[in-house]
Amino acid sequence: MELIDSVRGLFSTDERTFQYVCDRCETEFESTKSDMSSVACPDCRSTKIRAVSPA
Repeated sequence: MELIDSVRGLFSTDERTFQYVCDRCETEFESTKSDMSSVACPDCRSTKIRAVSPA
């Protein structure tokens, strides 16, 4: 089923969300932007962020 869910996700009209954590204030947040250079922390506005691996 995992493969089917992955393929279904490619063609889904739902917007994907990505998990990030701020290196400055440790805030964890989601964003619909996959380009990390355009994402900023919602709390401190820092752009020093990293992607969080899906569980």
